[in-house]
Amino acid sequence: MQRREFLIGAGLAGIGAMLAGCTGVESVSPGRGGAIQFFNDAASWGPGYKAAGAELLKKTGWSIDPQTIPNATAYEQVVRSLLQTKNPPDLVKWGSGYRMQDLARTGGLADLTNAWEGSVAKGWLDDSLRSAFSYGDGVYGLPLIQGFYVMFYNVAVFDRLGLKAPKTWNEFIDVCESLKAADITPIGTTQVNIWPVANWFSMLATAYDPEWFVRLCDNRASFEDDEAEGLMDLWQKMIDKGYHTSADSLSDNFPAMLQSEKVGMWPTPVSWSSQSLQALGMQSGEDYDAFLLPMVNGDAQSVVTEVAGLVVPERSLNVADVTKAMCSWLDPQVQQPWSDFLSGSSANPTVPWTDKVSQRLQTEIRRDDVQVVNRYWEASPPPLVVGVTQDLGGFMANPNNPEAVLASLNQKAMSEWSYWTEATR
Repeated sequence: MQRREFLIGAGLAGIGAMLAGCTGVESVSPGRGGAIQFFNDAASWGPGYKAAGAELLKKTGWSIDPQTIPNATAYEQVVRSLLQTKNPPDLVKWGSGYRMQDLARTGGLADLTNAWEGSVAKGWLDDSLRSAFSYGDGVYGLPLIQGFYVMFYNVAVFDRLGLKAPKTWNEFIDVCESLKAADITPIGTTQVNIWPVANWFSMLATAYDPEWFVRLCDNRASFEDDEAEGLMDLWQKMIDKGYHTSADSLSDNFPAMLQSEKVGMWPTPVSWSSQSLQALGMQSGEDYDAFLLPMVNGDAQSVVTEVAGLVVPERSLNVADVTKAMCSWLDPQVQQPWSDFLSGSSANPTVPWTDKVSQRLQTEIRRDDVQVVNRYWEASPPPLVVGVTQDLGGFMANPNNPEAVLASLNQKAMSEWSYWTEATR
């Protein structure tokens, strides 16, 4: 899509009104206010949305009315369809990176540049996240959550087996061997719903070679590189040694499996995953703990991040007011109840994460200047990501021919990157 066509689709007048709308974010236009119709796919987070909305109401006159479509596939289809109507929802939960760009390039999203820059200026937002919400010259989203992928583990199991959180890859493999010898599956992973495949692929690839993984996500590296072959060889050996749960395991069962000692470790985001463990009665730092997955090669630690976002449909009937209200979304008073509900996860660096394990790792990542790498699910064009994760899911179930898998992945990458480049010209 040409830049001129994009601006026409987005509506030049509407963008100008929205950019002007963030001056004086604490006030609301006379007679305006109400509930922001917020479409999302996380029903269990409803109380957190409402708690944040109650504080947003005090700041802007607008509360949050969450409306949930729990099926992820149906959710994406519904949102894409509604963006083309004359009355889409006021606010939408959506992915960052290429998933956000995929919507922004249609002209269906309102520009939130002023809300972004105002939040950065107040110290509410790290501007390094800007690229995850940018398209062309504008910013089209704000972070809803930010988490870091780590290895949760059962403290009682580790204590009983005399294990400590590993600092090196060899120590990590020793932990896997010790768990396996105790008839405990070391790592809970699955191919079901495909997005969990992207989670573990991101973590393992980042541990193996973060620089190559970043280049791969940007189409500056290939699935036929030596790094890809080495990564798949490592993954194949881990599967063959029985380090992973069966590929048809259900991710929703992993918290209970960790508690019941059926798995020793669970790769998942800190902090909102803590909520699932706490719901089972597990205590942070006592019953469960977590560590950064050690690096396979090199000493410089890296970690995968997941950042989900909020976007405002351009055609929303309340677009100007909601865009203005978003200038206060990252205000600490709004973020604290939201972050508390999830035991952490706010992207505002001034808002403390309440879960002990999450708080410690958040501090460690920032203190030690750990390299932060975007999760694969958001870091490449969506059709490519879906195809890649489907193939890798098949590999998890049948890891006998990694060379053929890599050849298929490379073909998909060449094709989908060609489509993406053509579509964004």
